[in-house]
Amino acid sequence: MATHVAVLHVELSMPWVHSLKEKRAIVTPLVERLRRRFPVAVARVAGLDAYDWERLAVAAVGSDGDALHGVMTRVERFLASGDARVRASWLDVEVWEEPRDDALPADEA
Repeated sequence: MATHVAVLHVELSMPWVHSLKEKRAIVTPLVERLRRRFPVAVARVAGLDAYDWERLAVAAVGSDGDALHGVMTRVERFLASGDARVRASWLDVEVWEEPRDDALPADEA
């Protein structure tokens, strides 16, 4: 069985925002809503010192790649319907295969 790791990078644009405090008032509740609504982890990864944009990384892990793609599609739609504009987004999915029993050390097999 394989483990699928999906990371959605989303760059949010807020050209009408003029301070970090104003941006935080938009981004912080958005991140909290994502965490409550979807089975994902969310991190603010870039643009922290810029007042008009920010990049989020949204991650999920599971055994079903199609289900992860579905979750990430819904996350992206949710973000696009929010207070910030989605300027760019890209999805990275990595598949980790379980090692075969004969590839494990003798004490783990």
